Amino acid sequence: MDTRVDMKTARGTGRSGFVAALSALMTVLVSGCAGLGPVHVDPGGLPGVYRNDDTGAEIRLDAGGRFSAVGFSQEDVEIDGGTAPLGDFGGTWDPTPSNFVYLEPEPDGMSDIQLWTVSSKKVYLQPDVDGPITLTLVKVKDS
Repeated sequence: MDTRVDMKTARGTGRSGFVAALSALMTVLVSGCAGLGPVHVDPGGLPGVYRNDDTGAEIRLDAGGRFSAVGFSQEDVEIDGGTAPLGDFGGTWDPTPSNFVYLEPEPDGMSDIQLWTVSSKKVYLQPDVDGPITLTLVKVKDS
């Protein structure tokens, strides 16, 4: 009879040990994933030239809040109606408190564009807040 009690106690200890190990593992994983969330990038570090070497598309963010863009296709940005030629464009840029910079193009017919800022060295073009990233741009020159 004592043997059964000891076996039951041993099994209970094994389960609680497993639960403790699983809890510790989950804590490590969750704390590690917390670093994958929004990253606040200092807006002062963003001005410069960002380029996609595959397409040649380029965005220049000026320290004064203006931007210029060259080499983008209609697939990269949204144009109301979808048939207008894109050409070069510009406008103003405005950082958010999180990890996005809004580009507000000045030609009529273009939607606002957002840059997802992972760091001051790499940005992702995301024309639609709910849509996919269309281009990755890497900083090639500080402003």
